Amino acid sequence: MKNFFLLALLISTQVLGDIGLSRGMKDFGAVNPLDFSSILPLGLYLITNIWIWIGLSFLIVSLVLYLTAISRLDLSFVLPIHSFSYVVNAIFARFLLGEHISEMRWLSTFIICFGVLFIGLSQQFSDKSLEETKTVTKIKSRNIPLFFLPLGLSLSKTWLAVMILSLADSAGDLLLAAGMKKVGKIEKMSIKEALQLTYKIITNSSILSGIACQAIAFFMFITVLSWADISFVRPATALTYLFSMLGAKLMLKETFTREKLIGIILIGVGVILHQ
Repeated sequence: MKNFFLLALLISTQVLGDIGLSRGMKDFGAVNPLDFSSILPLGLYLITNIWIWIGLSFLIVSLVLYLTAISRLDLSFVLPIHSFSYVVNAIFARFLLGEHISEMRWLSTFIICFGVLFIGLSQQFSDKSLEETKTVTKIKSRNIPLFFLPLGLSLSKTWLAVMILSLADSAGDLLLAAGMKKVGKIEKMSIKEALQLTYKIITNSSILSGIACQAIAFFMFITVLSWADISFVRPATALTYLFSMLGAKLMLKETFTREKLIGIILIGVGVILHQ
């Protein structure tokens, strides 16, 4: 139950952060990341816009909750469950930001979330019995389908930016997860223990590298938000899950069950249909 509330808060703060950033970037206009003369105005805008600050505040809280979640649970479980935020994002974008969401975009978003459901069920099944877990067929990493990347990806600057964002975000996720596995679980603790834990976190090279990758992903995220609606951008970043799942298998040695593979396939199909 504690993990349920933790993940629910993680999703809520992520969505509110995304909505705040999207609202702020709609006022700024399109950003060209290759035009260095636009970087300074963008920087000044980011530190003076109230919506950006609101979004960042929620995202900082979300990051703390995320570190807590991956210190307790597998990355290959936390990330897909986190993608429930896509549906909540779409609902908020429709009613708070007035974005138009096509039927195909709704369909792709829900397909992605069905993928989330399968992966969530795989975790439930694996928790029922250690013996059952041992008998579940493991999927070899070479069978993970990576052919779901959108066709013509290189022809669209938006999809190219999403690709870069997803790669950076995925690298950040894996590095943060690796770092938090070394730091240990985040539980209730005294002030002294909290300070000691904070020191371990801010001096861990994997966590620092992960945060650097997340910073790159954040810059690309706000850039894409200046071109496209949040109801498109956030589900498109489901590419992150495909990269992260492969990394979780190869780098973190996490188990891949059939249910997880089905979930990954559905997420991939959702990305293909997403427009």
